[in-house]
Amino acid sequence: MAERRVLIVANPTSGKGRGARTAEDVQALLQGRGIGSRIVYTKQAGDAERIAREVCQPPGTRRNNSEHADTIVACGGDGTIQQVAAVLAELRAAGDENIPSMGLAPAGRCNDFARVLGITRDPEAIAMILAEGVRTPIDLGRLNGHYFCTIATLGIDAEVSDFVDKMRMPLRGTPAYLYGAIRMLFRYRAKTVRIEGDFGEINRAVFLASTANTSSYGGAIPIVPEAVPNDGLLDLCVIDRVSRIRAMLLIPVVLRGKHPGRRGVTIVRSKQFRIVSDRPLELWADGERIGETPVTIEAVPEAIDVLLAKDWVAG
Repeated sequence: MAERRVLIVANPTSGKGRGARTAEDVQALLQGRGIGSRIVYTKQAGDAERIAREVCQPPGTRRNNSEHADTIVACGGDGTIQQVAAVLAELRAAGDENIPSMGLAPAGRCNDFARVLGITRDPEAIAMILAEGVRTPIDLGRLNGHYFCTIATLGIDAEVSDFVDKMRMPLRGTPAYLYGAIRMLFRYRAKTVRIEGDFGEINRAVFLASTANTSSYGGAIPIVPEAVPNDGLLDLCVIDRVSRIRAMLLIPVVLRGKHPGRRGVTIVRSKQFRIVSDRPLELWADGERIGETPVTIEAVPEAIDVLLAKDWVAG
């Protein structure tokens, strides 16, 4: 059997240095299992994508004579993971048959994609999955040609994402998101959008509209509880315009995933959504600004293969 070749693409600044520690711990644990690996650290925005793309180039075209990898492990936050996933998805869409599997080593603030796939921040658990896991086809979303792993959202949650991204305080994950939500509630104005899909059409002012490949964002906030990343579809949660008081009362309901079926909450499913608005509205996904309306958001079934535990079951 050919020797495994594992590349760990690590963001050393993720989680206040957790990215570097996790990468080194996982590498040592893989070595103990007889699996060699190489760590390449990102240094600036876009490096994870560049490194993954370089490793996937045909022999003889790679810079610095870098070796091809059987598995590319994204070690960092949702942004690092998204960059690696996007490269692998693009190659598959282009018809490349020799695409590495993807491994996940979550080390960021939220880690929503890894969480729904059953991968924790424990280096021993990560190494075990990388060594013994099964290549599992996983869907991605695509927004105007840009791939995303979790949820593309507009409205209050997009503005909260922007606020949290710029915030300079020691809050991470769900606490940071909740703090941002409370701050933004006092300045947010509902957005009027038209959304078209297999279900028909929605045309009204909304508090938020979240298009989901997975169930959660913001550190396990289950905004679309039934969404799973292997059904070939996207789920959409629309919350209509609400008063500030009702929005505050709705927050604990959403945190428990009990909002589906409530008045003013619509959840639909489609292979594709088209969203337009009177003026451009920002959309965020995987902790990054991904685009603005008008947009077409589509499911990309089996976009990548991810190493997961043998007993992993979606949902």
